[in-house]
Amino acid sequence: MPTTDRRQLTVDRYIQWGGHLLFAVLMSVGLVRAVEDPDGSSLVAILAAAAVVGWYLFGVIAITVRHKQIAVPWTLVLLAGWAALMVIDSAFVWLAFVLAMLGWHFLPRGLAIPAELLIVTVAVAASVSSEPSGVGAVIGPVIGIATAVAVTEAVRRVIQAAAARDALSQELARTQIRLAQQEREALLAAERARMGGEIHDGVGQALAGIVMLLQSATDASSPAAQQRAQSLTALEMATAALAQTRGFLRSLDTSTVAPDELIEGLHAAVQQARRLGLPTELHVHGPETALGHDVRAILLRTAQEGLANAARHADADRAVVTLTVLADEVHLDIVDDGRGFDPHRTRGSGTGFGLDALITRVERAGGTATVESEEGDGTTIGVCLPLPPLTDTPEGPR
Repeated sequence: MPTTDRRQLTVDRYIQWGGHLLFAVLMSVGLVRAVEDPDGSSLVAILAAAAVVGWYLFGVIAITVRHKQIAVPWTLVLLAGWAALMVIDSAFVWLAFVLAMLGWHFLPRGLAIPAELLIVTVAVAASVSSEPSGVGAVIGPVIGIATAVAVTEAVRRVIQAAAARDALSQELARTQIRLAQQEREALLAAERARMGGEIHDGVGQALAGIVMLLQSATDASSPAAQQRAQSLTALEMATAALAQTRGFLRSLDTSTVAPDELIEGLHAAVQQARRLGLPTELHVHGPETALGHDVRAILLRTAQEGLANAARHADADRAVVTLTVLADEVHLDIVDDGRGFDPHRTRGSGTGFGLDALITRVERAGGTATVESEEGDGTTIGVCLPLPPLTDTPEGPR
């Protein structure tokens, strides 16, 4: 059972038992006064009081076992029974207080207000009949019944406020759980994308190059010297891919590239493209030592992806890689004169995973990546990444 329901049930139970005790005390007072009244009919009063008590007990038991649909008719009949009891003997006037509480608690507002007015009228009439000249005969019942209604309303609002607070707390807890789950799913998706990109750009590219080299090496029309050179190159690429895979499995985190490793990696990517049959040039402008680890890794992966695509798919005669480091940003461009393609059709088709991963990686780092190509007019891949401003150190500007 939810916390709100348990709290509501506990508070209702305390209120009900308090009401039962008050009803029993006031009914007993009325019976004693009715029996002691020499002008009244004690037997009729006792029988009428017994009938009211029996109806009260019936309603208490029925409502307690969750038959709350009878609460309204039960309250109305109880009020009518009390009014009849007052006609027999006004000694039961004090029951007006507990009946006012029951009426305000169980009846809808459209019935509760007329019922309270009826209770006040009957109580005041009974008090005036017993004390015609006393102002307290009017003020006393009115203040007492108004106080009973006010206390009942205050308790009801406190219970509603507690229930609303518990509901809000439960909704907040559910929202936190949903947000945590969404965050975990987002992290898993990002990690899957990162690992997919690393595997594609590293081992995937190496395997594709190995396949191309072995296909050429197994061609019977190729010279024996060329076949041997291509086989050795494929073996070197396989060894490097194996070492890269082992390192990736050991770390399973974002790879870092040192400043000298960036230039070495670019030269290695250019050499691999040349071995795959694509003449490639590399031009570097600016100090690459100013680049951060993540920026260097993105630049190297971009060059590897662009050259691998050009060598495998572009059927190009020439490719140029240009790295330009400025004060606040760095640019990397890979240009080939191949047959080109439609970037919009390739992206999202399942064949452009490398380009998708490339663009996503660059955008995640706050940069921009563009792929410009037309069929028959070559391809240009451009990457621009922001750089943090240079700071002065004791040794001088960096």
